Amino acid sequence: MSALPAEKPEADTVIPSAVTSITKGRRHQTRSLERRRRILTAARELVTSESVSSLSLYDVARKAEIPPSSLYHFFPKMDVLLQALAEEAFEAFDSCVAEPIPADQIDHWSDIGQILESRMQQYYQDNPMARALILGQHLHSDILSADHQHDEQMGKQIEAIYRSFFELPPLPQSYNIFAIALQIADKVYAMSHQEYGNITPELAREGWRAARSYLSIYLPDQLQRSL
Repeated sequence: MSALPAEKPEADTVIPSAVTSITKGRRHQTRSLERRRRILTAARELVTSESVSSLSLYDVARKAEIPPSSLYHFFPKMDVLLQALAEEAFEAFDSCVAEPIPADQIDHWSDIGQILESRMQQYYQDNPMARALILGQHLHSDILSADHQHDEQMGKQIEAIYRSFFELPPLPQSYNIFAIALQIADKVYAMSHQEYGNITPELAREGWRAARSYLSIYLPDQLQRSL
C-alpha cells in the first residue's frame, strides 16, 4: 500500500519563516527611514545656526544622536548631505513655478516675473535653512553649481510660462535670459540675507527690479498676447 502524498500548502498560505523575514525587513526599513529623517532634521537645524562651511558629519551625527557610522551609510560626505537639503529647496522652488498663474492678474509681461519672485521670496522668508544654504556665504562649490543648474532648468519652465501669455521676440540660444534673471535676483537676496539675516522688503523689491531691468533688455515694453 503506497504512502499518502504529503499535503501541499494552500496557495495563499505564508510560511512562518517568510512572515518573520518580511516583518524584519519592514522594521529595518522603518528604522532606516527614521534615522534618515533624524539626520536631515539635525542638519537643517545646524545649517541655520552654524557656519555651513565649517559643518562636519560628526556635528550632524552628534546632533541627531546617532553613531557616525550610521550617518555615513546614508551620507558618506558632507557635500552629499547638503545636496539632499538643497534638493528640498529646489523642489519648493519648482512648486512656486508650477502653481498656476491666474490670467486676470497678467496685464504686462513683468507681472509674471513679479508673481513668481514673490512666491520664491516668501519661501525664503519662511525657510531659514534655504536662506543659509542658497544665499549664505560659504565655500561649497557643489551646492553653488547645483543651484546654477537648477536655475537653468527653472529658467526654461519660466520661459514657457511667458510664452503661454505673450508672443516673445527671438531670444539668445546659448543662454537662458530667465535663468540669468533668477541669479540676478538671488544676488540681491543674498546681500540682504548676509547683512540682515533675512530678505528685507526693500531688498526684495530691489531684487525683482534688477531682474526686470535685465529682462527688459530683451523684452520690449509691449508684447502681443498669445492666442
